[in-house]
Amino acid sequence: LDDALHFRELGNGRVEVGVHIADVSYFVRPGTGVDDEARLRATSIYLVDQVIPMLPRRLCEDLCSLNPNTDRLAFSVVWEMDGEGRVVRESFARTLIRSCAKLSYGVAQALVDGETPAEPAIAPPHALEDVRADLRGLMS
Repeated sequence: LDDALHFRELGNGRVEVGVHIADVSYFVRPGTGVDDEARLRATSIYLVDQVIPMLPRRLCEDLCSLNPNTDRLAFSVVWEMDGEGRVVRESFARTLIRSCAKLSYGVAQALVDGETPAEPAIAPPHALEDVRADLRGLMS
């Protein structure tokens, strides 16, 4: 789980949207063997029955994974948008985030469509309807 989104209504017709990508730079230093191997691989490879990760599994599946209810390092971009979807402010930063849910694209779409898929992993105090509302906000 290497990316996360957030949505927040700010009032006055404005919203805040954030995109957060797992920041592995704390664990992968330039010029190290792990960095060299990651550069050669360039990306993780997703096959029908397996994933061949770009980084060691301990990093991509545990230490750097943006799992729910766990503080994780990220690189984030946050936009403030007006009611027409125009960006009125943006910021880029290294951040510490705590995601509230782990959703596949299919589960996220099902929530937007009003369906109730098999219960996704949602960390308290958040609830399924909170996540559904945020996803719909992102879509609007």
